[in-house]
This record gives sequence, C-alpha cells and structure tokens, in this order.
Amino acid sequence: MKANLKNIALRWTFLIIVFLVVEIYAFQAFKTVFKNNWTLKIYLAFNALIICNLIYRLIVINNNSLDFSDVFYNYLSIPFAIVFTLFGFKLIISSFLFIEDSSRLFIFFYKSFFSATESNSFFVQRRNFISKISILAAALPIPFVLHGIFKGRHNYRVINYELEFDDLPEKFDGYKLTHISDIHSGSLQETNKVEYAVDLINKQNSDLVLFTGDFVNNKANELNKWKRVFSKIESRDGKYSVLGNHDYGDYVSWKYKGDKKKNFLDLLSIQAEMGFKLLLNENIKIGSESQSISLVGVENWGKGGFKKKGDIDKACEGLTKNDFKIVMSHDPSHWDKILKNHNTRFHLTLSGHTHGMQFGIEIPGLIKWSPVKWVYKYWAGLYHEKNQFLNVNRGFGVLGFPGRVGVWPEISVITLKKV
Repeated sequence: MKANLKNIALRWTFLIIVFLVVEIYAFQAFKTVFKNNWTLKIYLAFNALIICNLIYRLIVINNNSLDFSDVFYNYLSIPFAIVFTLFGFKLIISSFLFIEDSSRLFIFFYKSFFSATESNSFFVQRRNFISKISILAAALPIPFVLHGIFKGRHNYRVINYELEFDDLPEKFDGYKLTHISDIHSGSLQETNKVEYAVDLINKQNSDLVLFTGDFVNNKANELNKWKRVFSKIESRDGKYSVLGNHDYGDYVSWKYKGDKKKNFLDLLSIQAEMGFKLLLNENIKIGSESQSISLVGVENWGKGGFKKKGDIDKACEGLTKNDFKIVMSHDPSHWDKILKNHNTRFHLTLSGHTHGMQFGIEIPGLIKWSPVKWVYKYWAGLYHEKNQFLNVNRGFGVLGFPGRVGVWPEISVITLKKV
C-alpha cells in the first residue's frame, strides 16, 4: 500500500514539475516577444479562464455526484480538448527554448575551456528570434484543431469501392453494401448534422447496410436520443450489426452487479427497435436458395487486452467452402491475426475500431498517414492480401478527442462485381 502511494506521489510530482517547466518557458517566450504589459496580462487572463472553467465543471460534477461517463461529452470534452490544445501549444514553445538553452549551455562550457567569446547582444537577438519562431510554430496547428472540434467531426465523406470476384454469384453482380462503424452515440451532439449523415447513407440506395460495432461509448441509454434518427436508415435487404469493444459496458464502474447485464440487454433491445439485426457469432444467408451470399457476424475480438469474444468457427457453422462470405468484425487486428490466415477463405471483411485516430494527413494518391499506424497495421481504407479484402472504416463518431483533424467520418460504399 505504502509503495503504491509512493509511486502515485512520484508520478504527480513529476507531472507537476513538467507542467511548471512548460508554463515558465512559454511565459518567458511571450515576455521576450511582447514587450507590452497588456499582451502578457491578456495571455495570463486567457490561461486562467481556460483552467478555471475546467476546474469549475469538475467541481460541479463532484458536488452533484454525477457519473463522468454520462456527462463527459456534453459537459467536459471541449473544455478538456481546449486545455490539452493550450498545453500542446506551450509544449512546442518549450521544446524550441529548451533546445536553445541546451546549446547555450554547450557554448558556456566551450568558452570555459577554450576562452572563446561571444557578445551578449548576440544571445539576446537569438533568444528573441527563437521565441518568435516557437510561438509561430506552436500556433500553426491550433486552427486545424479548432476546425476539427467544431466542423471536422461532422465532415462526413462517402468513399466508394468496386471489388471484383470470380466466384461471386451472378445475382449479386453490382450488389451494393454501405458500411458504417463506430457511431459512439454518447459523443454525438448536433441532431441536424447526424440527420444529414443518415440522409447521405440513404442516398446511396444500397442493398445492405452493415454496421461494425461501437454504437455507444459505454451505456445503452446514450442511444435514447438518437434511436429515432438511426431508425430511418434504409436498405433493400436489411440492416445488420455486430458488437464493438465499447458495447459491452466494460469501461464503466457499475453500482450494482446486475446493472451491467441489464445495460447490455437494453443495447440489444434498442438495436432491434432501430431495425438492426445483431449477429452474435452467427451467419445468415442473403438471397435465394440457389444464389446467395453469407453474412458472418462475430463478436468483438481485439489484440492485446481487448475483449476476445469473437468465435469465427462458431460463426461459420453450417457454411461450406463454396459460399461467398462477408465477415463483420469490429477490430481489424482480428483479420490480421486470425481471419486472413484461416483455412476458410473470407472474401471480404468489414471492420472499424481505429477511427484513423481521428487525426492524420490523407491526400488521395499522395499520402496516407496517421500515428495510429504505429499501433495498427491495417488502420483505414481498403487492403488486399491472400486473395481476401479488408475494409477498415474510419468511423462515424468520435471518442476521447471531440473532433477530427484530417481523418474525416466515413460512409463506405462497396459495390461487388463478378468477373
């Protein structure tokens, strides 16, 4: 117990020291560049306002015994995002000045040994120049982050793919699938924007709508506000869904033992109310007895510490090797670790989960990059290996950071073609 308390104390001490060093460096940069006292006062007042707003909201939540999972996105997500953006701004400034101070220290020792001289005016001019450069560099990402919070999260994009198969049943030549994922309804805010996205889904006139998990952040009641909207999603041959890691309620401390189970059953019930057929390690045939495709839905299976309830062998019971198979599995690591190397050929797998980290740079034909690539080999878009396709949807909603920068919410439309 004492060892744990000591570790916690050391961590907090370290974080406080880092925070203070960053604050001091950032203030020094502003003090060097802006000689006007009013500029410094505005800078300090703005910092105080941002921090006090967050602290006030945390106090309100604590005093009213509110659950963070219920109020985070409506009450805390944007204040938290602004605080972290401001800290990132200062951290970039501090990095520039820390490097400059390190070079000064090197020059000091060099002068001590070799009696070299350098005028003080040179150091003053260089400090002023580097302070200006650091503030400019730190300010550059801010407009993109703010756009991501207030606009980018609703910048829904339709991405079209045409996939060719030699064993596709003739009846399904030209068959169209709309693939959506990671709605995270607890993070949704503007009803008119979400309704626009649902209209966009319906305008694709797809034969099937397939949803690959994470309808909620944590709780089924997040969908109460949105089930009328998502009930409007239409397709000729139905709407099907699977579960994602957030749909099990694992990331909430439940007050009573039975609450988690009730929450899970409520989620299943709401999905049915919205017209989604949930596939739990099972398959269903789409089409007629003579010509059909098999839709295989597995529960969540993710690498590392993520839940592994997905059972592809159970889900494939009753299928033959000649069946054309489309798998719905939330986490693309399932395809990487198991599905693509399985003794059964899965023609197309649909996944989500990564969100493309909601941050990256994507210019079609030129660049496709996000930090999430260091965690997931298959993180966004279409992949083809071992005569099998994987589509990783970038997600519909947001989680954690309440915005998207460079990686926009996605509606995938996949047309199947016979060759």
